[in-house]
Amino acid sequence: MVKFGVFSTALVVLTVALAGCGETSNTESGGAQSSAKSGAAAAGWNAADACSILDKAAVGAALGQDVKETQLGLVHEAGAADAATSECSYIGADGSTLVTAMTRWSPINDNSQASFDGTRNAAASALKAFSDKQVEDIPALGKAAFIVPGIDALTVFIDDARMVTVTVQKVPDGGSGKDIAIALAKKAGA
Repeated sequence: MVKFGVFSTALVVLTVALAGCGETSNTESGGAQSSAKSGAAAAGWNAADACSILDKAAVGAALGQDVKETQLGLVHEAGAADAATSECSYIGADGSTLVTAMTRWSPINDNSQASFDGTRNAAASALKAFSDKQVEDIPALGKAAFIVPGIDALTVFIDDARMVTVTVQKVPDGGSGKDIAIALAKKAGA
C-alpha cells in the first residue's frame, strides 16, 4: 500500500525547515568536539547525495525485493551556515516509489534538543489533521528519533550535525514499516 502523500511531503518540508532552527553550536563558542559534532562532515556521509548514504541494495534487502533505480532530488549544497540536504527515492520494478530517504548535514551543529522538539511537535500537529495516532519516540537510535505511524516516516537526529528521515512507502506483506525504517536508518549511520 502506498502511503506517501500530502502529509509525507509536508513532514519532509517541516523537518528540513525546523531542523535548521535552534541553538548555536559548541564549535562557535570554542568547545572541542568530535568531527561529527564539530560541523565537519562525516567521511562517506554526503547529505547532498542521499542515494550515496543509503544504497539501493540495502533498501532492496530490507524490503525483500529489487530496487530498480534511485532518483536524487531536492539537492541543496551546504553553505557557511546553511545545511546540505537531498532526498533519494528508491523505485521498484513496477515504477512505484518503495522508500524515500531525506538527509541533512549542518555545518553549524544545529541539531539541538529544541530543534528536535520543534520538528517532532510540528509532525505531531500535522498528524492530528489526518489521524488520531500519536508520534512515537524511538529510544536508543541516534541522538533522538521519532516515527510518524501510518506513513512509517522515521526521523533521526543522528548527532549534532546529521539527520535522516526514512519513509517506507510500500511495506511488504507481513512486514513492519517501522522495523524496516529503523533498519534502514541504522544503515544510514543512525
